[in-house]
Amino acid sequence: MKHFKIFVLFAVLTVLPAACGPGNTVRLLPLPRLENTVLPAPNAPHVTVVAFEDKRLDQSNIGTRRDRSAFVTSDIPSQWVSKALADELSRNGLQVSYALGVAEARKGNPDYLVLGQLTEAELREISATELTSSLRVDFSLSNRQARIVRESLHASQSRTGLPSGSAADNLMQDTLQDLVKPVARKIIQAIEGKK
Repeated sequence: MKHFKIFVLFAVLTVLPAACGPGNTVRLLPLPRLENTVLPAPNAPHVTVVAFEDKRLDQSNIGTRRDRSAFVTSDIPSQWVSKALADELSRNGLQVSYALGVAEARKGNPDYLVLGQLTEAELREISATELTSSLRVDFSLSNRQARIVRESLHASQSRTGLPSGSAADNLMQDTLQDLVKPVARKIIQAIEGKK
């Protein structure tokens, strides 16, 4: 009986750390709401962000674990990025709407249209305590006459720490923030350059 208790204790201690690490399913969390949001002025430009296209080679997952199993998500990565960009533009004082397609976007007759493609959304488990992530988008800004800006931007992060179930979710969210802030900044600068 004593040996059985020791075996059970050993089995629990062996399985417990693995249960604390990230699972295969990753939640793509929206960026947190900030208190210092700027309300749009009545004459602020109206920008419509169209849901980005997913142009990744493998859209069935968002990366791999050490055991070569896939990180998956029930969210749509390309929409996760484009919605975050729309929110970031809105936080900076623009009048922003979000559309699932170009035809829907044009119905609102916006001053500017943002189109984009998600070309990379990658999460990798390097070790029990290390994760890396990277996101890349190609985006363009057009006014009613022509395209103003077309660029590709990339963000990546690496995190080392104790394994936790939310580590992958939080890392992807932080990488998203590192991506959309400079994209929004470039869009705002281009719009201000047209005034």
